[in-house]
Amino acid sequence: MQTAAIGIDLGATKIAAALVTGDGQVLAARHAPTAPQDGPAAVLDRIAALANELCAESAAYPHTLLGIGLGSPGRVDPLAGVVHNAVNLGWESVPLAAELRARLARPLPVWVQKDGNTSAVGEYVFGAAQHTPDFLFVSIGTGLGGGLMAGGRLITGANWNATELGHISFDPLNGRECVCGLRGCAETIVSGQGLVALFKRMRAADAGPSALRAEAIQTGDILAAAHAGDALSLRALAEMGRSLGLVIAFCAAVTNPSLVVIGGGLGLAAFDLLLPSARAELEARVLEASHADLRILPSRQQSSAVGAASLAWFFTEKEVILAKQS
Repeated sequence: MQTAAIGIDLGATKIAAALVTGDGQVLAARHAPTAPQDGPAAVLDRIAALANELCAESAAYPHTLLGIGLGSPGRVDPLAGVVHNAVNLGWESVPLAAELRARLARPLPVWVQKDGNTSAVGEYVFGAAQHTPDFLFVSIGTGLGGGLMAGGRLITGANWNATELGHISFDPLNGRECVCGLRGCAETIVSGQGLVALFKRMRAADAGPSALRAEAIQTGDILAAAHAGDALSLRALAEMGRSLGLVIAFCAAVTNPSLVVIGGGLGLAAFDLLLPSARAELEARVLEASHADLRILPSRQQSSAVGAASLAWFFTEKEVILAKQS
């Protein structure tokens, strides 16, 4: 039987949706602005409109539609389908699954997970972590997030707050203040904003020559300069890589994965530049048994919406934690 599912990735600025087949092919895709300032009801209306469009379009294909997978920021209770503390959306507690089901043109199962978890499941079902039951997914973009699989099970934590990688504090006393209120969080270095801030600090400290001088510097400028051999850009990325290696080392010591998948826009764009110092830091921080066979690979997901769609196959075809819809 050919199957398909709708995947929806809810971001702070954009909602991405896709109709995806059981072999990971995207049959159709849609996007809409999130505009969270309009309130939760308006955002839910936009999500439902995309879902209903793709649901109608699915009739043109010989696939059985399994349901809708939805990835959201915040602390997500996947059994109740409720999103808590989604700061970038301005949401305190929103029953996302129930509200979406009420807006659908036809009844369908809805699976909701934290966005880092949907990406991890996407790698497991369609991406770089296929047939790999123990792996860590690390997403480097505007912030730093992740997801974890152990024994083929998605690890969500006691109150759905597992793998908050960006808020492991390296220096809680003297580190840079993080948006979360702590100091010295990994995200203050291993992220797009972190890289820009690190580069500017290094330039102000005259830590090496660089052709980049503009104050309005962006991550793309630093990456392009690094690929052109700019010394300070390469040094900043090496420092970011060391911090990434420290995060991986913490996770390797606790969970002993066989694979780490690096994703996110910046993670993929800077993968080759980050890997050497990340690997070196990892090997210096943990026992050889924790890193000797540990592979680090780039993500193979086409889009975040594909990861969200993969929830349908993961939770209907595998005996895993949280497999039943409430």
